[in-house]
Amino acid sequence: MRELAWERLSIAVSSISGAQAVLDHTIDYTRGRTVFGKPIIDFQNSRFKLADLKAEITVGQTYVDRCMELCLAHKLTSEAAAAAKLYCSELYSKVVDQCLQLHGGNGYMLEYPVARHYLDSRVTRIYGGANDIMRELVARTL
Repeated sequence: MRELAWERLSIAVSSISGAQAVLDHTIDYTRGRTVFGKPIIDFQNSRFKLADLKAEITVGQTYVDRCMELCLAHKLTSEAAAAAKLYCSELYSKVVDQCLQLHGGNGYMLEYPVARHYLDSRVTRIYGGANDIMRELVARTL
């Protein structure tokens, strides 16, 4: 039981790094893929979606960094680790879903990193304690 906070923090770390990686791949993809004669990233809707994802990942990364500081100081609570795991794993799935949308049909081909992230991101909401359990742990502190 003492190791659960560390395990959940490690899931948060891998989730936020996965979210950043798939965003980076998608930005590269949208720069190179053209639709209606121009790169996908040149469409305002695409840029705004990518900007929103970048902002959310930045917030998640900041919280993970803070939790890591607490962990190194032996002050990480189970509630903080549960919140980090909950937020970051949900965010990873959201980022992958939005990035897959920007890839269109190519997003389902395993040659593209987004398809592999689509497969990998789902389990982060299950292992280390399902996210509904994380919600319960956080809710107990209300």
